[in-house]
Amino acid sequence: MARNQGGAQLSFLIVSLIGILVLCFVVFQQNSDMEQLNTSLIGARNEVATKEDLIKEKSIEIGGLRVLIHGNGESAVPVPEVQAMIEKSGSDIATARGSSSAREYESLTEMYDDSIDTIRFLNNELQSQRSAAEAKDNEYQEVVISKSNLGSQLNEEIDSLRSQLNDMQVQLEQSRTRAREESARLREEVERLVQDNSATVYKLQRDLSISENLLKRSNDRIDELKREIVREQTFAMVEPDGEVLNVSEELGKAWINLGTNDRLRRGLVFDVFAYQKGGKRISKGRIEVLSIQDRYSEVAILENLDRFNPISTGDMIASPFYDGEDVPVFVFAGDTATNGRYSLEDMARKIELFGGVVSDKVQLNTDFVVAVKGYEETPEYDLARDLGVTILREAELLEFIDF
Repeated sequence: MARNQGGAQLSFLIVSLIGILVLCFVVFQQNSDMEQLNTSLIGARNEVATKEDLIKEKSIEIGGLRVLIHGNGESAVPVPEVQAMIEKSGSDIATARGSSSAREYESLTEMYDDSIDTIRFLNNELQSQRSAAEAKDNEYQEVVISKSNLGSQLNEEIDSLRSQLNDMQVQLEQSRTRAREESARLREEVERLVQDNSATVYKLQRDLSISENLLKRSNDRIDELKREIVREQTFAMVEPDGEVLNVSEELGKAWINLGTNDRLRRGLVFDVFAYQKGGKRISKGRIEVLSIQDRYSEVAILENLDRFNPISTGDMIASPFYDGEDVPVFVFAGDTATNGRYSLEDMARKIELFGGVVSDKVQLNTDFVVAVKGYEETPEYDLARDLGVTILREAELLEFIDF
């Protein structure tokens, strides 16, 4: 029993010592942390003091800058005016740099830095302009020297030309003197020759007058012969366009040797004729193109003028509206139609409908001149006779357009 009590007291004592040791360690650790906190606090206070001193210095500097910028007291510049000055400086700096858009600054420092760059830029431009000006000046000096040399040369040439001019004037005056003397001599000689040959001159003048009269009569005879030679080319004298290959009297049809290869068109009307002895041309009737093949065409017999001499194989055909090479050109000579059915405008439309072209003037490419009332007095008719253009009577034209 006594042992048990002593062992319990010993255990309590050991636990108490251990608790005291732990408590001492905790107290020691807290003291150490407290010392570290005190050290940190002292360092923070020192840092705060340092920053306060720095703030005071910066405040002093800021105050100085404010005084420098705004002035002191009554001379202080208002902030809006400073802002306006900054904006105007942005526009001026942009203009100096050759830009149309103004620069924007948030502070004077930015404006100052950009101003320094602008001054450097303008200085470089100034140096470049000075270099260019020096180059231009050098070039100008060279031109002046060159012109001076050229002026000297021109003066020398002018002096030389003046000397030559003086020489030429002397020669000219000498030539004039000789010419006057020669003219006087020739005038005297002419007067002498006129006196010596007055009879011969009279005879020559009489012969010349007779020769002129004979020449005039000869020219008149030549003009008359020309008018007789230049005969009127009528449609009855044109060359045939083709010939009849075959005829069927029962069907009232025939076939001709023109086709699509010859630029033939449906609806064209041809005059059919034959040559007799002596080359006389006898009209036999008219035909109209119905269908066209490559080398031949089928035609309808519109009219047989002589039932005892009908259209037959070998007869020739011709039409003013057909030209295997080009479109035929017509010109009206005269001012009024006499057929009673069609006016000049109507006949012109008919000609164009049948594939021709109507022109106002006779030219080298004119194929036919249509003679209507008053054609004899028109220049178109006279020019057609001179050029050998075929004259087509109004009645002959109607045979092809009015069927």
